[in-house]
Amino acid sequence: MDENVQRELTIKEEYQLWRKNCRYMYEFVSETALTWPSLTIQWLPQHTEEDGVIQSKLLLGTHTSGEDTNYLKVASTELPSSQPTESAKKATSRIKISKKLTNDYEINRARYMPQDPDTVATINGEGNIDIYGLKSEEKNSLLHITPHDRNGYGLSWNSHRKGYLLSSSDDKSIVLTDINREALTSNQIFKNNSHSDIVNDVKWHTLDENMFASVSDDKHAYIFDLRTPNRPVSLFYNEVSDGINSVAFSPFSKYLLAVGNTNSNINVLDLRKFSNNVKSKDGLLHTMMGHSDSITSLEFSPHRDGIIASGAQDRRLIVWDLFKIGEEQQQEDAEDGCPELFMMHAGHTGSVTDLSWCPYKDWTIGSVADDNIVHLWEVGKSLLEDGVGEIKETDLE
Repeated sequence: MDENVQRELTIKEEYQLWRKNCRYMYEFVSETALTWPSLTIQWLPQHTEEDGVIQSKLLLGTHTSGEDTNYLKVASTELPSSQPTESAKKATSRIKISKKLTNDYEINRARYMPQDPDTVATINGEGNIDIYGLKSEEKNSLLHITPHDRNGYGLSWNSHRKGYLLSSSDDKSIVLTDINREALTSNQIFKNNSHSDIVNDVKWHTLDENMFASVSDDKHAYIFDLRTPNRPVSLFYNEVSDGINSVAFSPFSKYLLAVGNTNSNINVLDLRKFSNNVKSKDGLLHTMMGHSDSITSLEFSPHRDGIIASGAQDRRLIVWDLFKIGEEQQQEDAEDGCPELFMMHAGHTGSVTDLSWCPYKDWTIGSVADDNIVHLWEVGKSLLEDGVGEIKETDLE
């Protein structure tokens, strides 16, 4: 049998097995097919709740490979309330596209401004940044800037300084733009070229308005301080991976961050132990192994300290619990993975491209993949109640 046919059969069989076992792992899970794959997903924070149903919205994009117009899309959906009543309506968690805003190229990332969620930034396949107003009648972007000349994925708003937007690109640069500045005087505050290869991701520190991190195919994670932006203040070097794809700061601990590598592993790092040595591995607390391909996305839970989700090219999304690192395991449990591997979402049939924790509903995630499918799901209470309602192996099909 042809190798590609065999692989497709294997993926199909894995998906069917996942569907059979959904009821044991999730409070709810929904799948919505898109016309074109989305490389980005983010829950918008605005929501309303009535009759046990939460009216929710998400940001999506399109990647049409030049075959159609590309859009930033606003999708609406319903989520079940965390405290449903007997008279509660049934939520319809399939998504519907409620708004489409045009872009010249595929949208790699779309992120809303924390201080004004109706202001959304996108970065596309040419490294262009577009700023959209979700309340505006305008279908095009309100501001178009070109800080990069190649494909870009890194995009991060400063949650403390309104209008401060970081971006990074295949052109090896990091740019800070202030969208409040008049274009005539240049929106750009600085451009940094410290990395020697593609800069895959850039993120503001969640608790410190002056700090941000970047990660690159040059195997480095750099920490920058806004007050001295020309060079990194400290760094971490991962010699065992061909590059670092993703970075995330903990919203609960000032010194904790994680990076996702091309070698499929995730490093948990301590900022206090970073150094200035170009080849330094100082700061490494722990390496988490569970994926089998390159990490594409990484995000700490906004609700639970020590909980982090990762997506990868292996079609898997894993939820990790850092507090379980080092716990003793029975032999049969160890065969399923390390103790910190809390849950594996195996419903996508293509490479996971992005994920987003819902900001107002605990344990709820949205994820997108190359299979053109949007997944919205909530971790099952049976997994959360330690020792209560534990799933026996014989229960699984």
